[in-house]
Amino acid sequence: MTMLSTSINTIPSGGTTLVEQRHADIDKDIAALLASLSVLRSRRNTLASIFSLPPEILATIFTYIVEEVNLKIYTGTPRRGGAPTSMIVTHVCRHWRQVALECPSLWTFIDSLSARWVVTMLERSKEAALVVIHNAPVAPKHCVVEQLLLQLPRIKVLEICSSSVDVNRILNCLSSQPAPLLQVFKFSVLWNYHRGPSVRPISDTIFQGRAPLLRSVELAECSFSLTSCIFSGLQTLNVRIGYPLHLTLSQLLAALRRMPDLEQLALELPSAIYEGTELFDQVPLTRLRSIALDGCTIRTAVYLFSRLVLPVDPRIALNLTEIENPQSFSDLFSTMHKHPDGSVPIIRSLRAKFSHIIVGVQFSTLLAFKSEHSWRIHNDDIRLSIQFRYASNPAIIFDMCQIVPHHKIQSLFVSTPLDLSQHFWRVGFAALPELESIHLSQTTISGFIHALMTVDVPMAYPLLRALKLDNIELGRDELEDLRDIARMRAKGDIGIHKLRLTNCSNVMEENLQLLEEVIADVDWDGHEVMDDGFGNCLCPPCLIKNPMSGDPYADAHSED
Repeated sequence: MTMLSTSINTIPSGGTTLVEQRHADIDKDIAALLASLSVLRSRRNTLASIFSLPPEILATIFTYIVEEVNLKIYTGTPRRGGAPTSMIVTHVCRHWRQVALECPSLWTFIDSLSARWVVTMLERSKEAALVVIHNAPVAPKHCVVEQLLLQLPRIKVLEICSSSVDVNRILNCLSSQPAPLLQVFKFSVLWNYHRGPSVRPISDTIFQGRAPLLRSVELAECSFSLTSCIFSGLQTLNVRIGYPLHLTLSQLLAALRRMPDLEQLALELPSAIYEGTELFDQVPLTRLRSIALDGCTIRTAVYLFSRLVLPVDPRIALNLTEIENPQSFSDLFSTMHKHPDGSVPIIRSLRAKFSHIIVGVQFSTLLAFKSEHSWRIHNDDIRLSIQFRYASNPAIIFDMCQIVPHHKIQSLFVSTPLDLSQHFWRVGFAALPELESIHLSQTTISGFIHALMTVDVPMAYPLLRALKLDNIELGRDELEDLRDIARMRAKGDIGIHKLRLTNCSNVMEENLQLLEEVIADVDWDGHEVMDDGFGNCLCPPCLIKNPMSGDPYADAHSED
């Protein structure tokens, strides 16, 4: 240490300055080399085939990428991270960055997750039409809604979720300028009932009465008046009316009268909504393709349908409160179907899904359903979908079949955890004499089998030719009972021609051989599951994988 210190102390006083100068020179050389390397890398990158693409082709590719991600965000898929998707391509290389910055359409999608990028997005989008989504209400001092709504004249899609405290402030912004490019407007309110000023309704002053391209409006939990002329061109209207009630059915109908081009109508109505005292003629909605009523009573549904003039064949979806008895549907169906001339498509399929208190029924014009069950209709083939609370008797679905007009039901799908009794199926014999196909899922079939075995063959679905059992725990003798039923029907010349078994328990190869003796087409997925009576599967794969497991089925068949 002494020698080192001595050597350091012997450095001339001007030596420190000399070393620093040499460090600076070396740093300059390093910087120059790095710059040269960067230039060489850029030159090398330009030799890649993708750099031969014209800038407009690259911009098109970037647009597809950004639009795909933005569509997922718009439809509810959360995005990872807060940076806009368009920001990614600007960090690949200088060329891509330049192309992206010169493409305003890449920067037009502004959502609540990109609030910190608002200024950047607005600058880079230049004068392009904007899509603005703000679904995360925040404290006013952090809110960027006002900043975005200053761009109202160039917004084409606007979706805002506001706290009730901020509604008046946002409505002031929405009423400050016209919206000449606006096509889609969604506005919802998260209520704070403990504080905040009274909220004024959306009035005729919104967008200064000028939104000529507005075609779709969705309003939730907010007061509104749809009397403005800007709503006259609507094609889609989705309204969720909450409490306190601010609208009567008569006022709603008066608003609908001003929307002759309406094609899709969805209303979530509280059961206590008031009909009103106004008297007026019926409301023609001759272009309506679908209507959905959610949460209302059957009386409210009858009131609305009796005053609406609809085209021949709209899709109708109803989520009703509790039904007292099957006859409650008689008035409803008569008000929904006002075309006795036979121009309505024939109903050919019935799908029923119910629990102890909820019944869901769908009627289709096709023999098979294309989509999974949902009371809201997503496919054109489903003409009528009704869900309601009813705990008395599942056979109400057959009573509905007798009431619904223009039906020739040939296909039946039933899914329920309930044990369907013999009585249920015997009612079905009378209600659906033209039935050709039955699909049962996640239920028991003992009542079905006993009903078929205890009546005269001609009385039990004489046209039945196809039977599908799906996700059913079969009793030990039920496949043999099915064979006996098939043999009995074959003797009466009304045999079952096709049987399909999928994901059913207690099915073995020898059972299939017996069935094939009397049924020409037996289709089994090979899912050989045997239950030990305690919910445990005894098939060889389960026993090998989970010899001590209490639920081997869940693991061994997780990929089925």
